[in-house]
Amino acid sequence: MKLLMIATGYLPYTFSENLCNGKLVLALERAGHHVDVISRVDEGPTYGSDWHEPWTKLKDSTTLITYPTGNRIQRIADVAYSGLRMGGAVPGVRWARRAYETALRMLRNGDYDALLTRSPNDTAHLIGHKLKRRIPGITWIANWNDPADPIWPEPYTHRYSPAQQRRHMEATRRLLHAADVNTFPSESLYRHFAAHFPELESMPTRVIPHIGLIDDVYSGIHHATPASKRLTLLHSGNLSQERNPENTFKAMRALLDAGENGFEMHIMGHVNDFTNELIEKYGLADHVRCIGSFDYFGALKRMHDYDVLVLLEAMLDNGIFFASKFTDYAQTGRPILAISPAKGFAADMISANGGGILADNTSPESIADALGRLIALKRENRLSTLGSSTIYEHFSPATVVDLYTQLISTSN
Repeated sequence: MKLLMIATGYLPYTFSENLCNGKLVLALERAGHHVDVISRVDEGPTYGSDWHEPWTKLKDSTTLITYPTGNRIQRIADVAYSGLRMGGAVPGVRWARRAYETALRMLRNGDYDALLTRSPNDTAHLIGHKLKRRIPGITWIANWNDPADPIWPEPYTHRYSPAQQRRHMEATRRLLHAADVNTFPSESLYRHFAAHFPELESMPTRVIPHIGLIDDVYSGIHHATPASKRLTLLHSGNLSQERNPENTFKAMRALLDAGENGFEMHIMGHVNDFTNELIEKYGLADHVRCIGSFDYFGALKRMHDYDVLVLLEAMLDNGIFFASKFTDYAQTGRPILAISPAKGFAADMISANGGGILADNTSPESIADALGRLIALKRENRLSTLGSSTIYEHFSPATVVDLYTQLISTSN
């Protein structure tokens, strides 16, 4: 199977969605398929920007579109020409035009089984749409790892005027209709799309989850055993006003005030003033510590140093997001404390498969109760009873690669 992927986030820039795409390509290649990737330089936050193992083997099949910045007049002319070619001023239009032209040449010269366009934003899908119009016979699979631009829920909602919202909704509808298949990482995110675009119910769609790291690479990571007598918890990733930890800190303060101090939580990632001020507000300096950022493999290694891994989500009516860290957590085999919406992806996954404990992120009492149960299990040396042999099976490379090969073989 030969595939062409267009992804605005990809290797060697190791961060979040980029890693999701990189792990997928690595697993597909390991299974005997070939994937060419068109991507761009990621100027946002990353854990690293150099090619290194195990990603090096993907370098030759990756085309990073670059172009000179140019002076002001050159930039204006380039934007105008690129916008004309792409049918409008899409985000990153100069990159989008060049990616489109490169992809068009590759699709005409190569015998590809499918075109895959990937998040972290909608730009790759805009390119896919234009390519599909030029080469109708190509199978185009559009993957939506996050809500489309106009349907982000609170507290992430984009503030568009009514006219802007209508335009964005129609643009998204065109993309959804033009793709041969639309894929989503979770049933909850698919349902969120279908609530806004009901016609999806009668269109070809698939739920294909984020993928784990191939086994032989993962097995090379040192797996430690937590040594502390306290319950040790780790949250991997940045906290923010959207993923507000205040209820969690309130719960910890309540436990301390009740005489329970057998826990400590570390936060791995960039920590902002907002989080530090909350730690100080609740007097948690001895129990909540920020340990800084690590590269991807360093982060995976650190996860094994803790008893429990924490997923702390934004307060949504429905937890539509499948945080990529959930796959990393599940692959460690450590219990997950999901401080999440009562309904949604994390609640569904843990309720069906085990592997952790759920806490309602709107309720400090619910969080305190979950922490209390975990502390008790730690003291009784029974945390392993929360483990699950089935939760990671949903995200294993074998499972996800099989889903893609079945989808592409039946779509051609």
